[in-house]
Amino acid sequence: MGYLEGGPAELLLVAAALLYASAQGPVAGLVAVGENSYSVVSEVATGTDPASMPGVTPLFLVSNISSDSSAVHGGAAPSASAAIPPYLLADAGGAPVGDLGIRRTATTAGLSAAVPAVSMAELTTLRSVPLLRQLGYLPERTLSSFLSAHPAIVPELLAAPPAATEVTGWWASLDSAATATLAEAAPQLVGNLEGIPASVRNEANRRWLNQSITSREDTAATSDSRTLAAQAERELHMLGEVEDALGTQKSVPARSLLSVDPEGQGRAAVVLGDLAEADYVTFLVPGMFFTIDGQINDWTDDAARIYDEQVSWLNLISETDSEEAAKTVAVIAWMGYETPNLTNIGSLDLAEKGRDALAGAIQGLLAERSSDEPYVSVVAHSYGTTAALMAVTEYDFSIDALALVGSPGSAAQSVDELHVRDGNVFVGEAAWDPVPNTAFFGSDPGSESFGAHQMNVGGGVDLITNEVLAASIGHNGYFGAGSESVRNLALIGIGQTELVTEGSADDKEKTLALLHR
Repeated sequence: MGYLEGGPAELLLVAAALLYASAQGPVAGLVAVGENSYSVVSEVATGTDPASMPGVTPLFLVSNISSDSSAVHGGAAPSASAAIPPYLLADAGGAPVGDLGIRRTATTAGLSAAVPAVSMAELTTLRSVPLLRQLGYLPERTLSSFLSAHPAIVPELLAAPPAATEVTGWWASLDSAATATLAEAAPQLVGNLEGIPASVRNEANRRWLNQSITSREDTAATSDSRTLAAQAERELHMLGEVEDALGTQKSVPARSLLSVDPEGQGRAAVVLGDLAEADYVTFLVPGMFFTIDGQINDWTDDAARIYDEQVSWLNLISETDSEEAAKTVAVIAWMGYETPNLTNIGSLDLAEKGRDALAGAIQGLLAERSSDEPYVSVVAHSYGTTAALMAVTEYDFSIDALALVGSPGSAAQSVDELHVRDGNVFVGEAAWDPVPNTAFFGSDPGSESFGAHQMNVGGGVDLITNEVLAASIGHNGYFGAGSESVRNLALIGIGQTELVTEGSADDKEKTLALLHR
């Protein structure tokens, strides 16, 4: 049985409806209207999944619309004594079955609008938010059965998702039972849909990761096809790498799985720190030749290095700036797009996909943290810089800082075209790195005309800590432990841009001035 909410008056009306309905046929769906909420009821009469009842399609309507929702109630909360529980039942053609004198639109006292219910056949034709709304009304067994019967529904929805703000609004409209049902029955969807809280996504993605591993173990062990078995083995290894990157429950900082996709080259995002609470959030975006199978652990280690450096600097800065003492950070080892290899490195196709995926991830964070927006920075490497530059040029959101290392070029001509606050755009170019200055994909972000700040990666002595800083050498040397590059990238991510060294004589004077301010 599903569940009911409401006082005795409502339950009596529900009981009357059930008695009447049971004489007409099995009850497929019912909405109990309480003083403060409307809750979907399923499997109420027979204990049978409504979707399996012959000739009956459940209608699902208005789950958990609270009484303070003026958009639905027209500003008036429904009265317990006046509320009439609408009896919702339809045959396979969608026509109401039985007649309690209640319209299918469920117009009750104080309820001025409702989401139209649809048949299971119609459900397969929906997309975007309308599909999400209907999925949110399905009981767990019905939802599981539907997704099993239509395995392309979730991948198609994730490939063309609603705006993150719409997802956030939809998720907030659901009650705890509905969100738990979705997370349990549709972990792939819940875990990878931007706009759903990061903590919920982590739990769903870990469930989806375990399910994906189990299914591929079965395929590898039982498939008669050598091709399918070999593919399953490859994907198993990749998923094992994701498991390793997540560490253990004792890992410090805590790690969470913001996204995971085992198909093809794979995609994943591992978060270090608490994304829901962090004052500073850094996205770490990789470039060419990076795959989940080969680099997710290394990329997560690089993220951990930046995380540790940021924490160390916040601790140091808090000695003279008490406001920074309680600040926290989160760094995302974001591998949310397919990076190019030698066969397609000259094309922008994957950069465009990376642009869209990165923009979606940032918009998801901003939607979740709309009332408490963190300082958001993007640190991008190689081909990832081109994707990141496209994202902050072409999408309508702003970030606080952008750091580019080893960039092959930008479609934007100058910093003025980027949605980055206060011109906080930094460029680092290592010795013996052949990629910078080529402007292969447009203008050179490191050129004077582009207008970005230069970030030194050549090594030296830190004027504040007296630590000897290593130089970055070559195209993949920007994230080495103890390097000047990591120092500067960490400072950019926590808004301490004035402490970023540029490799000139001004560094000393600037640093001394800051120390004595």
